[in-house]
Amino acid sequence: MAQAPRRFWILVFPDLPRPVGGVKQMHRFAEAIQDCGHEVVLVQDDAAFHPGWFCSDLPTTDRQTWLKRSDLLPERDVVILAETFLSLLPTLKPGVPKILLNQNGAYSFGVVGSRFPKPSQVLKLYRHRDLQQIWCVSEHDRRLLSLGLGLPANRVRRLVNGLERQVRPGNAKQWKVAFMPRKNSHDVDVVTALLQQQSWWKGWSLQVIENCSHDAVVEALQSSLVFLSFGHPEGFGLPVAEAMACGCAVVGYSGLGGRELFDLAAGYGMGVAVEPGDWLGCVQGVAHINHALRSRQDDVALQLDAMANAVQHRYSIEGMQRSVADAIGQLNSEP
Repeated sequence: MAQAPRRFWILVFPDLPRPVGGVKQMHRFAEAIQDCGHEVVLVQDDAAFHPGWFCSDLPTTDRQTWLKRSDLLPERDVVILAETFLSLLPTLKPGVPKILLNQNGAYSFGVVGSRFPKPSQVLKLYRHRDLQQIWCVSEHDRRLLSLGLGLPANRVRRLVNGLERQVRPGNAKQWKVAFMPRKNSHDVDVVTALLQQQSWWKGWSLQVIENCSHDAVVEALQSSLVFLSFGHPEGFGLPVAEAMACGCAVVGYSGLGGRELFDLAAGYGMGVAVEPGDWLGCVQGVAHINHALRSRQDDVALQLDAMANAVQHRYSIEGMQRSVADAIGQLNSEP
């Protein structure tokens, strides 16, 4: 018997920390829910706001209007909120089913500098009667939530972070090392300065990626040979996945959630994971890719293409849609 369509309210109002990349993926998961035949509405501070760094035309409402609504029904409506909104869970539409979209397991107990419940209270909130599922985006975080927090395996759902179809290798690779300076900027400054002091650096250049549209990010990655990752902690590491899909070798911090990405890249000899703060490790990782390129450039090009195909296949839009449909199917089957 087919399940009746449900109405999902996704809270994206920005009064609590939410990384820019995380907002985009919330929109993409919302679109996947919509593709499953359900109604989706984004709840924002301002209903008229639309992100400028990616395209989205999802229906919206403003926070105050939504809070005043009294027509939400447990059998029809579902509220989705980010892991950083956990403390609000008991007060938001009590009795209506909730899903916690945990895009970064490291934020499960709060973000440095923000007010958050004590760990013991967090563990209780993860068992709140209204919280029916927790969605996460990496194997590391699935294990953290199910094994570390002791949550039932059937309540923790791993969603696939689908890469957009235009994220693929380009035709004009240059000897460039791309990076995003938004996270751990001190490490960025040190490592990039060290790289430029190396005797083998001649012929290379740095590609800074910041304050630009998603299309511009893709173009920068398509023209680069290496991506330096400084993201830590990460729930998944979407920039690393996109860099790999654009044919870049990856060097740097996995952020824990990105371990599976670096493992995949390492299988093609195109990934070097480095412990956070290991500046020399980052330099040596790029040196390793430099040596491979200068000694067997044609082989490296083939490996980068094979790796790009593998990551596109593993993290596809279709895979994301299937994972969302499976999670909602389980939600609908629960009493």
